[in-house]
Amino acid sequence: MTTPGGHNGWATTDDWAAQRPYITTLCVRMYKARFQKWGIEKKIKAEEAVEIFRQQTARAAAGKPTVAYIRGRRIDPDRLQRYRYRAAPVISKKIISAEKGGADDEPSSNSSRIAQVVCRTPSPSPSPDATDSAVSISPRMEEPTELKVPHECMQILRNFINGAFDNGMWQMASEGEHAEMNGAFTWQHYVASSQGLIRHGRVKEGFSLLGLCMDQYKQQLRQPDSMFWLATYKCAMVLASQNSGLGDAFIDYASKLTSLVLPPGHPFNQLWSRVMITGLRGINEHAGPIFESYLDLWGRHVNSTETNTTNDVQGAFVFIQLHCTGLLSYNLLETVIQGMIAGRAISRESAEFLLQESKFRLALFCLSRRRPKRAESITREIMAWLDTRPPENYLDLRCKAAWLIFEVKQRKGTQAEALRAGRDLLKLSQDSYGPAHIQTLEAMSAVENYCRKIGATGGAEQMSKDFESRWRMFRDMADERQNFPQEIHQPWYYRSIELGEKVGYVEQTVKLFERCLKLSDDSP
Repeated sequence: MTTPGGHNGWATTDDWAAQRPYITTLCVRMYKARFQKWGIEKKIKAEEAVEIFRQQTARAAAGKPTVAYIRGRRIDPDRLQRYRYRAAPVISKKIISAEKGGADDEPSSNSSRIAQVVCRTPSPSPSPDATDSAVSISPRMEEPTELKVPHECMQILRNFINGAFDNGMWQMASEGEHAEMNGAFTWQHYVASSQGLIRHGRVKEGFSLLGLCMDQYKQQLRQPDSMFWLATYKCAMVLASQNSGLGDAFIDYASKLTSLVLPPGHPFNQLWSRVMITGLRGINEHAGPIFESYLDLWGRHVNSTETNTTNDVQGAFVFIQLHCTGLLSYNLLETVIQGMIAGRAISRESAEFLLQESKFRLALFCLSRRRPKRAESITREIMAWLDTRPPENYLDLRCKAAWLIFEVKQRKGTQAEALRAGRDLLKLSQDSYGPAHIQTLEAMSAVENYCRKIGATGGAEQMSKDFESRWRMFRDMADERQNFPQEIHQPWYYRSIELGEKVGYVEQTVKLFERCLKLSDDSP
């Protein structure tokens, strides 16, 4: 064999990598040829899916279990659910109409295709005494592990979510009540804060905080809120993006702790048993469909009631963030946000606030791409909106805007301007949160780090002493409470792009909220 590199002998790993696109193309062609030869169509057609869901619903109403076949081939139920998650809005509407018993407005031009759909009661399982000659088993293609694992995870999560909401384990609070999801967001934020401290040179304190997060993971396991598993999954991705060894260590720790704290049949143990098969690679590759499946069902439960609570705004935060990172489709984001606004699950004021938060992500992205002037312009727009609100409102967003101005001035301003912005940030943080709050400590570490960078040694040393004194207060509060000293109410509080947001997706989100608010203005 002559390899692409020009040498003779066996192909090397580099040779295979160099030819990967070509090999992939050949494999795709081969599978398509086999599917055609065997009479198997890989994709479910829209008309077929609508017909299956129509028949399934009718049979369920009559108390009949169902298995579906297309052209004599059994269709896996998980595959049908995946089709539903990813269907275009027009197809989703047809499916919903069919499930409600409605007839298609347009006569089908594919009656022959629909005729190939058969739904019937599953055959009974063969008895243990049956012999091979008495039982006829049709050959089937085994699903590859890289597809099987996420599909099984999605099914486990769907069952868990439905059970948690149906049994009252998770409830959407009434307006003004304590938010149900604060536990996961607080834990996730402290993990992100530990990484921020490390980046600013506070390595010892950063790892101390990360240790506290690992200690508190047990409490999260025992009383998980509705975003706990997504927070766990995202944490593994964030830590791995910083350091693969750190990501592997977290997965190993979380999975083993789960097996010790929860019974073997608990959904979280079932999930970890699947996740460990593919490891970090699988976690990154499967994140999109798993997040989408989870949040699709979560959104249906939330939109079933008119609540207008912190829960709903927090949920919207999660949808926005995951879409901006490319882990959630625009179709699902649009459907959920429009439903929340139209159904008043989030008020107009909340929608305007979420628009400003989306703009903040856009400013952050501009800053990461060395466009500080554009980042400052967007941040000033946000601050102008905040000026129209009472000064005690939206303290988190005010502090984040101050962080951005400090970052901008470090890149395009003078040292004096940057130090002034740093002092403004510290004052706002202390006034808003207190001297030993994690947000104030992070701000201090950032300003101290900048002082050292520009050679302002005296200021850096004084800030270092203040930081260490306040850090001891923070740790004392944590030890006394045996928990995090402060609660974080926003899932998107951290001021960095954790998982590689894409400017096109952020701009899509900004335009979506602008359009929804305009429609709200135009409605009677």
